[in-house]
Amino acid sequence: MDYQKVLKHSWNIVWRYRALWLFGTILALTTINGFYFVLQPSWEFTGERIPIRVTETSTVYLPGADFAIDLADPEGTILQLNGADLDQIRSFFAGELTANWIPRGVRAVLIAFGIIAASMALVGLVVRYVAESALIRMVHEGEETGEKTGILRGFKLGVSRSAWRMFLIDIVINLPLKVALFLAFMLALLPLLLWAVGSRSAGITGTVLSAGGFFLLGILSIIVSAVISLFVQVIRRACAVEGLGVFASIGRGLGMIRRHFKEVMIIWLIWIGTRLAWMVASVPVLILLSPILLLFVVAGVFLGAVPALLVGGLLSPVLAGPFPWIVGALAGLPLFLLVMLAPMIFLGGLVEVFKSSTWTLAYRELCALECAAADQVPASAGAALEAASVS
Repeated sequence: MDYQKVLKHSWNIVWRYRALWLFGTILALTTINGFYFVLQPSWEFTGERIPIRVTETSTVYLPGADFAIDLADPEGTILQLNGADLDQIRSFFAGELTANWIPRGVRAVLIAFGIIAASMALVGLVVRYVAESALIRMVHEGEETGEKTGILRGFKLGVSRSAWRMFLIDIVINLPLKVALFLAFMLALLPLLLWAVGSRSAGITGTVLSAGGFFLLGILSIIVSAVISLFVQVIRRACAVEGLGVFASIGRGLGMIRRHFKEVMIIWLIWIGTRLAWMVASVPVLILLSPILLLFVVAGVFLGAVPALLVGGLLSPVLAGPFPWIVGALAGLPLFLLVMLAPMIFLGGLVEVFKSSTWTLAYRELCALECAAADQVPASAGAALEAASVS
């Protein structure tokens, strides 16, 4: 394999094939770790008493502060005590108040944000695999036909069975590994049970063993992740380029790696070196571009403030305290981050285009090597791709 030719051609594709930039940017955006905000509820009884009016003439006092509930009805009694003592009534109402400490309006807003966040995560998952499928198949089709593929054609290539199959491939490969990692983590926790013996030395020994287990588990996770990342690149191209099914793609990819282990390892090492070089070079680039990046930060603040003020203003008549503006800030945060990080997302998209093009061209070279070794005339990959699309 001519590695220099592959890298040079990939570099040319990045700059000549601008339709790929969109899909690379989508892939870079959807592979960024999300931001998670956790609201921790709290309830504190201060020793003061809350008056709860049960009838026109009866009042029950519960522990708490800044709270008053009127259960009276002009027509008469709402709640029948039926001989229940004060402690039972306190326990009942205290439990109800603790379980429902969040006002209904706030709960509705939090539920809405949860639904929106889950929907965005689902959409991000879908477009990620669509973009990845489009990048692979657009480069492959361009090499087959010698013509550039437009954005609309790219979406058509991306929205295909290949995207769905690549998602299933990730599940088939990663799910057993996640389960194994969880079981290994639980095993590493077992030595901590030595503290239950009551011996300080046994507890310290268990802690040391667990710490060592966690360290080894971390090293093993890094190695396994690196190996999986190598396998997945080849397997995905077997799926997208040759139109194979999930398990057929896994078998084809593993077989390709086994027969051409040296070539695949060299491509992988070249890519790792390229990625490290990019990380080092990006530092002075960011310093030089800091004035421009500052403009994006300012633009993000102003643009993010629009939905923040709008949502906060709409909720202020409904919700009391800081809740309207907290919700408004959460509403404006995604737009702020998107605008602020836009330059980095775009540069990350170019890196994704280069990475995908390199692996796709390398896979085509490996297929050519196998065909040459077998002294066979290979079936047209373009015909295979068309047949996969029809099927």
